Amino acid sequence: MNVAISADPGAKLQTGGPAVAIFAPHGRDAQMAARLFSEQGIPSSIAGDLDSLLRQMTTDLGAVLLTEETLDSHNADSLHEALAQQPAWSDLPFIVLAVGTERTRSDTARKRIDALGNVVLLTRPMHAEELLRAVKSALKARRRQFEARDRMEELLLREKQLRESEAKFHTIANSVDQMIWSTLPDGFHDYYNARWYEYTGVPEGSTDGEAWNGMFHPEDQERAWSVWRHSLATGEPYEIEYRLRHRSGEYRWVLGRAKAVRDDAGRIIRWYGSCTDIHDDVMAREAAVDDLTRQRDQAWNLSLDLMAVTSRSGSMEILNQSWNSLLDWDVDELRGRRFARLVHPEDLPTAKAAFRHVMEAPVTEPVEFRIRHSDGSYRWFAWTASGHEDRIFATGRDVTERREKDAALANAEAALRQSQKLDMIGQLTGGVAHDFNNLLAAIRSSLELARRRIPPGAEVSRYLGNAIAAADRGAGLTQRMLAFARKQELHFDAVEIQHLLPDLRDLLQRSLGPQIDMIFDIPDDLPSVLVDTNQLEMAILNLSVNGRDAMDGSGRLTFSARQVADSGGSDLEAGDYVVLSIADTGCGMDANTLERAFEPFFTTKGVGKGTGLGLSMVHGLAAQSGGAFRMESTLGKGTTAHLYLPIIEQSADTAAPDARNPGPAHARGNDRKLTILTVDDDLLVSMGTVGMLEDMGHDVLEASSGAQALDIFAQRDDIDLVITDQAMPRMTGVELARTLREKRPDLPIILATGYADLPEGASGEVTAKLDKPFSEDGLKSVIRSVTETLAVPGA
Repeated sequence: MNVAISADPGAKLQTGGPAVAIFAPHGRDAQMAARLFSEQGIPSSIAGDLDSLLRQMTTDLGAVLLTEETLDSHNADSLHEALAQQPAWSDLPFIVLAVGTERTRSDTARKRIDALGNVVLLTRPMHAEELLRAVKSALKARRRQFEARDRMEELLLREKQLRESEAKFHTIANSVDQMIWSTLPDGFHDYYNARWYEYTGVPEGSTDGEAWNGMFHPEDQERAWSVWRHSLATGEPYEIEYRLRHRSGEYRWVLGRAKAVRDDAGRIIRWYGSCTDIHDDVMAREAAVDDLTRQRDQAWNLSLDLMAVTSRSGSMEILNQSWNSLLDWDVDELRGRRFARLVHPEDLPTAKAAFRHVMEAPVTEPVEFRIRHSDGSYRWFAWTASGHEDRIFATGRDVTERREKDAALANAEAALRQSQKLDMIGQLTGGVAHDFNNLLAAIRSSLELARRRIPPGAEVSRYLGNAIAAADRGAGLTQRMLAFARKQELHFDAVEIQHLLPDLRDLLQRSLGPQIDMIFDIPDDLPSVLVDTNQLEMAILNLSVNGRDAMDGSGRLTFSARQVADSGGSDLEAGDYVVLSIADTGCGMDANTLERAFEPFFTTKGVGKGTGLGLSMVHGLAAQSGGAFRMESTLGKGTTAHLYLPIIEQSADTAAPDARNPGPAHARGNDRKLTILTVDDDLLVSMGTVGMLEDMGHDVLEASSGAQALDIFAQRDDIDLVITDQAMPRMTGVELARTLREKRPDLPIILATGYADLPEGASGEVTAKLDKPFSEDGLKSVIRSVTETLAVPGA
C-alpha cells in the first residue's frame, strides 16, 4: 500500500501536541504503553494493523512505537515505501521494542529495522523510565522538524509573494508614462523600465551601474551627482531638476526623485526612483520669470519709492532712480557705500533693530527712520525689507509730509487740550475770585468802619490797619486770579517794547540783584503793540524774577524781541505780532512740569516762596490782549518765555484810554448829600457799603434784590444814585439798571461787582463800574465822578 506521510500542519490527530502511534497488535504491550503515556500526558493512539498505522502517518504524527515482531510478521515493505515519500524536512522517529540482542538478530530483521531510518532500539524487558525518555526525546526532535517545516513553508510563501510582487511591479512600471528605475543600497542601478529606454533611446543595460550620469547635461552632471551621493550617504529622499538627453539628442528638463526602502531594522535594502519630463513646465516657468523680471524692472524704474539691494553687511549694490529724484543722490556714487551711513544718527538704533533678523523673517510692518539728502538735510521714509540668498531687498516710502502733518496735528491737539484745560480752570478761578472779592468787600468795609469808630491813636487801630492791608493783599491775589481767567480790567495802550524795556532796566537790576547778568537784544524799529502797560511791566518783572529763582540767584537773563508773522494755532490767530522773549540759564523744566506751568497755584518753589499765580497772570494778560504766551524749556539748560503781542498801527500817544472805570483823576465834583439806593443780596457786603455811605453823610436806602429795589424806586422820587451788585438771583444788576433807565434815563447807576469785566450789554446801562473790594476813598471817588454833572441845589 502506497501511503504518503502528510505535511499538512492542520491535520492533527488530537490536541496536546504530536501524538505517538502504537503498533503492537500482539499481547498487551500496546495497552500498557498507552496507559503509561496517558499518565505522563503524552497523546497516543493504538494502530490495530498496518493500514491503520499508515493512515496515522499521513497526519502530523510525533513518533511511532512498534514491536520488532511486527516487522517480522507484517508487510514491512509498505511501511518502508511510505517513509521513502516523506518531505525533505521530515524524518519520522521510530522506537522499536526489540526481542533478543544484536547477536541473535538475523540480517533480514536488522535490515528491516535500519530501513526505518530514525530508529531508537529498546531491548525488552525494560524500565518504564527508559521508554519514556526515548519517547520524549523522539517527540522533541519531531517538534523541531515541524518548526523547520513551518519556516520553510513561510520562506516559500514569501518567495512566491515576492515573485508575484516583482511581476506586478514590472507590469506597472512598464505601463506608466514615467521613467522608473531601481538601485541596490549602494546606488548601483540594476533596473530601468521600458519607458526609460524608449525615452532615452539607449540600448537596454547600457546605463546600469553608474553609467546613467553620462545621460545628464554637462552643466547639470556635477550637481545631480552630488545630490544623489548625499541621499545615499544620509538616506534622505532624492529630488532634483536636471536636463536629460532625449533620444532626439535634445536635452529636456526632468524631475528626478527617489526614496529608500528599509527592512525592519531600518537598513536600506533598495532605492526606487522615477524621472518625470517637466520640460514644458520649466519653459513656461522661465517665460513667466522673464515676464516678471521685465515687469519688476519696469516697476523698479518707475517707482516713486526708494528701492535698494544690499549685501548682508549693508553695502548698497543696486539702487533705483528715486534715490536721485527724492534725495538728489548720484546712484553710481552710492554703490558700494554702507546703507547705515545715510541713516540719521538718532534713528540708527531703530533701523538696526528692525533689520537685525531680516534674513530670517521679512520686515512687513513699515519701520520709519530718516535718510540723508545730498544737501545734508533728512527726510522720513517708511521701510519694509526681506532677505534672500545673502541679499537684502528694501523699499522706503517718503512719509515726510505725512509726519509733518501728524506732528502739526498732534501739536494743535495738545495745544487745544491745554487751552481748553486752562479755560476751564480760568472759569473756575474767575468764579472763585468773584466770591473772594465779595468776602473781601465785606471784610474791608467793616474794618474801615471799625477803624473810624475808635479814638485816634488807639493801639487797636494799628491792628485794624494790618487787617485792611491783608485784605488789600487778598484783593491783589484775586486780581491775579482774574488776570489768569482773562477777566481783569485792562487799560490798553500802544506800547513800544524797544522803549519800555530800557525804562525798566534799573528796576529789573534792583529786583534781580548784581549776580544776574542782563542782555538786551531789542531792535529799534519794532512796531507798537496793544497792551496794558502796567500789566505788561508786571509780567516782565514776574518772568524775570522766575528766571532769577531758576538760576539760584546767579546766571544770565537775555531779553529779546522780534516781529513775526504767525500762521496761527489753537492759542493764537494768524497775524503780525511782536514776540518778547526772556531766556534764563537756569535748571529748566521737564515735560510734565512745563505742561502744568500755566495752572493757577502750581509752583515749583518752596513753601511760602510763591503763589503759583505769576505765569497764570502772564498767560491771562496775553490771551486778553489778543496774543499768546508760550514757553520752551530744556532740563538742565534753561527756560525761554515768549510773549506774543498784536501789532497796531497807531502810536502810544493816540491810543484811546478806557473810561469805564474813572480813576482818581476824575475824583472831583461836589460832595453834597445824596439819597442813594444800594442793592446787594449779600447782607455783609450791603452792611459795609451802607456804613461807608452813611459815614460820608448820604441818606441810604437798602434793597436785597432787584424786585425790592424797583418797589423802593417806585415809592421814592428823590433817589439821586443807585449802587447795585451784579450777580443776584432772578434779576442781575444790569437787568435792574436797564429797567431803571427806562424809568429815568438820566439816573446815575454804579455797578459794584467782584468780576473784573463788565457783563455783556452793561456799558449802555450803567454809568460806572466799581470793583470789589473797594475802599471808602474808592467809593467816594466813583460817586464824585458820576454825580459831578448833577444840579447843585441853589446853584
